[in-house]
Amino acid sequence: MQLTPLGRKADLTLGRGEECDVVLPGVETSRQHARLRRDGPIWILQDLGSTNGVFVDGERVSEAPLEIGSVLRVGEWVGVLESAADAKDLESPREIRPGLIAGPGLAPALASVRRAAKTELSIILEGETGTGKEHIANALHAFSARTGAFVAVNCAALPESLAEAELFGYRRGAFTGASRESAGYFRAAHSGTLFLDEVIELPLPIQAKLLRAIEQREVTPLGETRPVPVDVRLVVAAQEPLPAAVEAGRFRRDLYARLDGVTIDLPPLRQRRSDAAAIFQAVLRAQSGGSPPKLDPKLVERVCTHEWPYNVRELVQTTRRLLALHGSEPRLGLEHLPARMQHRSAPRAVPRAPAQKLATSRRERRANELFGRLASALQANKGNVSKACASVGISRQQAYRVLEKRNFDLDALRFPEDPDDRSDA
Repeated sequence: MQLTPLGRKADLTLGRGEECDVVLPGVETSRQHARLRRDGPIWILQDLGSTNGVFVDGERVSEAPLEIGSVLRVGEWVGVLESAADAKDLESPREIRPGLIAGPGLAPALASVRRAAKTELSIILEGETGTGKEHIANALHAFSARTGAFVAVNCAALPESLAEAELFGYRRGAFTGASRESAGYFRAAHSGTLFLDEVIELPLPIQAKLLRAIEQREVTPLGETRPVPVDVRLVVAAQEPLPAAVEAGRFRRDLYARLDGVTIDLPPLRQRRSDAAAIFQAVLRAQSGGSPPKLDPKLVERVCTHEWPYNVRELVQTTRRLLALHGSEPRLGLEHLPARMQHRSAPRAVPRAPAQKLATSRRERRANELFGRLASALQANKGNVSKACASVGISRQQAYRVLEKRNFDLDALRFPEDPDDRSDA
């Protein structure tokens, strides 16, 4: 999926004819198929009486307002509406690192990665399962000046009785079964980067020893009495916010305070629709030796609109399955997808606080996600609306409408209460 800038023109025609503003080839595309017009900050898509219709998010429409992230199908062309404060800042999805496809949906996180890589701060990665946290951690290491190895550890897979030995190493005979010496993950990552995935799953006693290793920059292998110096850049990941785990008593408060250098949130794939198409096509090319089969536009549209509850991991597995079972077909279509994907899935229910009503409609769900992204951007930019809007890709007017509906207190971010100014009650 390539970037097609719409420019500043407020009225565009799309079709097969050379006179169109955006020429879309294909036998299913009418000469003048559709019209895109701008009404203030909103783009509106209109069918110009085409033979095969115009579709937004999988539904045929005669005319429909578009939102950032809307999936459009016009003839044989499928696209996703994206935005940026400056067109030059909006790149087509591409492979940044092996296995890491980044497009507009991941651009804010990737920008944070590049900035953070130049520092020695610890990094916290937050995101749902399958969002590519290990790929991002590897990119952090690659973009840094560190010369040692990148070492990834799944803390949830460490046996509780062996977690200390696996992390910090051990001497031969240090415990039953220790028939050889082991340097441990910390020393394996010396001068490099240690990525601790699912760090919340570490037992609390091990968390205390992890804190000491970070603060003292040394580890003491089991069976040794002398500590060994280590120089390690630490990146940790969790599927839930670490502060919530701290409040629940599952994660040490002092360890969180020590790790809290830079927090990078990885958006789920359902918020990165153009990225979904790019990842799908990249895996197809890689798995087919560079000669992927032709794709029905309806198939690409479904890849973009599917909820992908398990994110990139699920998309990659689905694509591999598609090729393994149907790769010999001259053209892949909806009928080749798993049965659960051949019909549009209901919007995924996102857990909310008990006092809030669960969002069930597609529009309400996307409004909730937009508010969440905007609130996070405002917090990161200390209430600066212009910077937050540029990060999220919406206009100031749209931002104020979203905030007004939620009674969001901007002043609380711009002018935080000074504890010294509070009167004693």
